[in-house]
Amino acid sequence: MLYNTASGTVLPLRRYEFLVVQTADKEIRYINPVLEDYCGLKDMSLRENTDILKEIIHPDDYPVYLEHLNSLTANSCKKDKVISVRIKKKDGSWVSFCFNDRLYNWNMDGNQLILSLVYPSESSDEMATKQLANNEYRHLLQALDEAFCIIEMIFDEDGHPVDYLFQEINPAFEKQIDLKNVTGKTMRELIPDHEEHWFQTYGKVALTGEPIRFQFKAGKINNSWLDLYAFRLGDHNSRRVAVLFHNITDHKLAEEQMKLAKEELEQNARKRQEELRESNILLQTVFETTNRAVAVFRVLYDESGEIIDFRFIKANKILLEMYKGQNILGKTYLETSKHAVKMDVYNELKKAVKEGNTFDKEIYFDKDGYNHWFRVTGRPQKDLLIATLEDITERKVKDQELKDTIRFKKQLVRTSPETIVILNLNEQNVRYINKDIYPEEGLTRKRILGTPIVEIIPYVHPRDRERVMEFHKKILKSADDDIHDIEVRLQLKPNRWEWFSVRGKVFHRRDELWVDEYVLLVRNINQQKETQKALINAEKFSIMGDMARTLAHELRNPITSIGMATEVLSKKFPDSQKNGSLKYFNILNNSTKTLNDLVSNLLNSANYNQTVLKKQDLTEILESTLKKASDRIYLAGIDIQKDYKGSHYVLADREKLEIALLNIIVNASEATVPDEGVISIEIKEEEKDIMLRISDNGHGLEKEEMERLFDAFYTTKKTGVGVGLNSVKNILEEHDSRIEVASEPNQGTCFRIYFPKLN
Repeated sequence: MLYNTASGTVLPLRRYEFLVVQTADKEIRYINPVLEDYCGLKDMSLRENTDILKEIIHPDDYPVYLEHLNSLTANSCKKDKVISVRIKKKDGSWVSFCFNDRLYNWNMDGNQLILSLVYPSESSDEMATKQLANNEYRHLLQALDEAFCIIEMIFDEDGHPVDYLFQEINPAFEKQIDLKNVTGKTMRELIPDHEEHWFQTYGKVALTGEPIRFQFKAGKINNSWLDLYAFRLGDHNSRRVAVLFHNITDHKLAEEQMKLAKEELEQNARKRQEELRESNILLQTVFETTNRAVAVFRVLYDESGEIIDFRFIKANKILLEMYKGQNILGKTYLETSKHAVKMDVYNELKKAVKEGNTFDKEIYFDKDGYNHWFRVTGRPQKDLLIATLEDITERKVKDQELKDTIRFKKQLVRTSPETIVILNLNEQNVRYINKDIYPEEGLTRKRILGTPIVEIIPYVHPRDRERVMEFHKKILKSADDDIHDIEVRLQLKPNRWEWFSVRGKVFHRRDELWVDEYVLLVRNINQQKETQKALINAEKFSIMGDMARTLAHELRNPITSIGMATEVLSKKFPDSQKNGSLKYFNILNNSTKTLNDLVSNLLNSANYNQTVLKKQDLTEILESTLKKASDRIYLAGIDIQKDYKGSHYVLADREKLEIALLNIIVNASEATVPDEGVISIEIKEEEKDIMLRISDNGHGLEKEEMERLFDAFYTTKKTGVGVGLNSVKNILEEHDSRIEVASEPNQGTCFRIYFPKLN
């Protein structure tokens, strides 16, 4: 009988006698031994003779059977096809058999295979007789709660078990495991990667006939644990195996959980035991090696429950030494410690035991040769009291010395003429500052404390910020004793930069690679800088003053003569000729006046005047300078190309800056070829500066000339004295402006001047 899992009804048993696995081109891959024995094929090799079916199927039936197989593979039929053919028994007689063929949905060796189930074409009477013979045990199997199945093993050409076919199952089968509609299918078709263990185990039972009982985890069937009993059905030729099993997953999981719980309990017990052992060893080690005197007391009570004393039950070496060799074990506190009783330690210990609190007190002891500070502690533990005694005299002395040192340092910091600043690099802020900087501008100690470092950067002059970052990096890489110095300009008042000397060193570090804080000593050296600058200027302008006065007096006479000659010539020219020459007479008059003004300025420059910087429009200064040079530009036929618009404000001494720019423009006009010269002027606002570019297409400069361009008294002109560009450099330095020059012979010269932005 077969159990139909779809309808739940019992079907008549169709006993499979033979099993054949062949390829679509009729090569035999497997024939079960029952068929081999039935047809006398025991001595034939599948490797040497793959067309075995042709040998055993009746010649009249064989073409029909081939057509039957071709129709199966050509249409890739999913249903079984049945055909009746005659097979030759080993005694030479022919018997009719049914071939139930279908495509084998698992590739044993990479080829499309056909699975054939071969059973006798029995008459109705024969079927009924067999069915009646099996009914009794069939009913028993169907009623079992235990799962049951009959499988036919399939082997490869080398005799290794590779698959098995489900021939029959009972209703309990699908209740025990998650496999549905398995009858007539192979395990490889159902679960291609099923564990190899199952095939090897059932194959061994089929080959040896030895039954086996085992438990195994079916990893591919929901990790189910199964308790199985497998035995062979039939004689030694049979490859059919009956399997009885039931699902024991819940039992196994419970068993595993109990095992894990037991192991965990045992492990925890071992761990706790080891911890206790280590704790006892540690406590004993601490008890004997600590620098404190340690005693364990048992609390003694009277009949009313009042504490009357403490008995020594344990003491370490340090405590015994303090008692000068006296045997205190077994004795009471009142018997052995009269001085401590007088200092009220006894009452404090009693109070600690009563309230269940820890006692901790520092006492000064100056009896019996001791002149020390002690720290006494007591901790109650049920009926025991653990007490310690520590000599803290050295720490007390150091604490006092430290307090004195801190008091001295605080006084030193308060009276220091320098500003002391500590920067915390973890919090990125000002952690300490000893005094106000400029209270009138709001830069007080209270306001600066806690200020983020990033908010301090704008107070540093833009030209100095890169050097400040290098200074910061040097401190981070330095040793604790290294000191680094830098001079920077800080803006503590609006539109006024002052020079400060900054000295820095590591104040606190976490380790060799990480600095937590460093300290800065900041001192205003602006007055000192100005004094140094005044001395340098005095020396420089003393030399230049002598030269200027000599040149000015020498120039006065020819300039006056040119002016007088121009005036006489203009009067002698007839009126009819004056109109054509009037333009040039005006140029001579204007140039004479300009030269007189320059001589006056030259005489004035012999006496140094302090540069006064104010907010000025660079565009207006440039336009005024071009107006003063307009006659020279006109006579030389120079084309002025302007690339600037609007206002561009800088801090400048207008008079001095005009002199510097006029020198550059006059030099540019003299360097160009008459009527071919081009002077290009551009003003451009950059991130930190306002850039002024003045370039020409003149004869340019050699490398040697470039290197000495701003040297005093150096000139390439035959009639020059080399004062102009040196004066330009000095004026721009006083404006805190940077000048750069680029030039190549016959390619022209370009001056770039960078003025700091007002903000």
